[in-house]
Amino acid sequence: MADKRATIVIVHGAWVGGWRWRNVADLLRDRGHYVFTPTLTGLGEREHLTSPEVNLSLHARDIANVIKYEGLENVLLVGHSYGGMPISQATELVPEGVIRSILYMDAFLPEDGQSLNDLVPGEPHLPEDPNDYLVPPPRLLLQGFNAHMTPEDRASYEDRRTPQSVHCFTEKARLTGAREKIPQKTYVIATGYKNDTFAPVAQALRKRDDWRVEEMPFTHDLQHVAVTESADMIESAVP
Repeated sequence: MADKRATIVIVHGAWVGGWRWRNVADLLRDRGHYVFTPTLTGLGEREHLTSPEVNLSLHARDIANVIKYEGLENVLLVGHSYGGMPISQATELVPEGVIRSILYMDAFLPEDGQSLNDLVPGEPHLPEDPNDYLVPPPRLLLQGFNAHMTPEDRASYEDRRTPQSVHCFTEKARLTGAREKIPQKTYVIATGYKNDTFAPVAQALRKRDDWRVEEMPFTHDLQHVAVTESADMIESAVP
C-alpha cells in the first residue's frame, strides 16, 4: 500500500469511457488518493463529440489538458489496453517532471511511428463500411475480454460501448523520448488468458533495467475482474 496521497490519472481502453474504471477509482479515493478517470473525446458520455477529426493526437491532448488545467504534479499516469497509445503520446505534451510514474496495464506500448493497428495481431481495427470512419466495438464473446461477465453485466457493458474513430487506430504515434525520461515505468501483463497481444511486450521489457514488469493472473478486463488487485497494483506504482 502507498503511504502517501497520490495524484493518479487513469486512461481507459477502446470503445468505453472513464466509467469503466469507476470501481477501481472509488477504491483508490477511499484510500485517500486524488484520482481522475477522463473519458476520451468521442467515447462514453462524450460520444456526441465524435467526428473524423478524433484521432490519437486528440486523445493525447485530452490527457495532457487534464493534467494542465487541473494543475496536477507528481502524476502517476495509467493506461489500459488502447489507453497505452494516448498516454505514450501525452508524455510529449506535458512538461518534463510532471509525470513521475507511468503504468501500462495490459496495454499497447508504441514506439515512434507505430499505430495501434501496427501492433495488434490479426485483423486491424477498421470500419465495416469503407465510406465510414467509425469502428464498431467487437460484439463477439471473446475469451479473456468479456467471457467472465454475467449476462446482466455483459448487457450493461455492451449498451455503454460506443463506436470509435478509425484514426485512433491508424494514426502513428509521434514520440521523441519523453516517456523514457519518466523515473518510474511499470508494465503489467494479464496472464489469465491467451495473451498474444501483450505477452511479447512484457517479454521485451523484462530485458530492460529501467522497466518493472509485473503479472496479474486475470483476464484483460482487470478493472472489472480484479478491482482490489488493480487498485493495489496502481498503488505499487505511486511515485
